[in-house]
Parts: sequence; C-alpha cells; structure tokens
Amino acid sequence: MTPHHSTPTVWAFYSNRNEAENLINRISDFCEGHVWDADESVTFLQDIDAHRSSWMLVDKKHADDSKIQALAFRATEQYEFFRCLIIGSETPDKWPETAIHLDKNTLSTSIIDRLRNESHVLRIASSRVRHMRRLQNRQSS
Repeated sequence: MTPHHSTPTVWAFYSNRNEAENLINRISDFCEGHVWDADESVTFLQDIDAHRSSWMLVDKKHADDSKIQALAFRATEQYEFFRCLIIGSETPDKWPETAIHLDKNTLSTSIIDRLRNESHVLRIASSRVRHMRRLQNRQSS
C-alpha cells in the first residue's frame, strides 16, 4: 500500500510565476504548493498520487488551455480526491464536473479562503471514505 500525505498538494498553473510563488507562500500553512512548469506532467501525476487530496489552481490565462484541461480530466479520472479551482474560464463546460469556477476578478484572499475551506471538506470526505472502506474490508474478511 502506498503511503499518502494527508496535507493537500496544490499546483498553481499561473502565467505570472511571481504571483504563483506569492500565492503558494500564502497557502503554505495548510497545503504543499508547487508552481507548474510545462515539462512536469509526470511529476504532477506522481505528486498527486502521493497525496490524499490534490488541487489544480488555474489562472485566467491558462483557463482555456486544452492541454491543461486534458491533464485535469486525466487526473480526475485516476484520483478520487483531485479537484480543480479555475479562475476566469470562459468555457467552464470544458473542465471536469467537480471543478470549482471563480470569477476572473476574484481577489487572492477569496481564492485562498475558498481553497482552504474546500481542502478541509475534501480531507473530511477522504477520511470518511477510507474509514468506510476499512470497515467493509473488515466485514468481508
């Protein structure tokens, strides 16, 4: 069984690296943050595999990038507790159903608050599902 980190991981897909790094510094008290680099799709998938819950945080410039959308669908299919937080997408229907969409003018504090709250909810859901599966495995043994 692969050990999982309980701290959520967040990948920031931002066009402005300084903005992404600043955001990651601000969320470091409740998650492990990474700035996306186009050559990191394998690292990205390995990282989200090692965490109980994971996030893709996408800015307006990348919100309609079909390669990132495809990566989001792939991760959503493979990982039960993977979510996307998309800022300013003009085509929200091209993202997984579980994606959360925010307005393009959303303040960074609102983004951080939403990410913190949703991560907490995801952590609770993950914990409950793991507990139920353990009970089911115990009963079938």
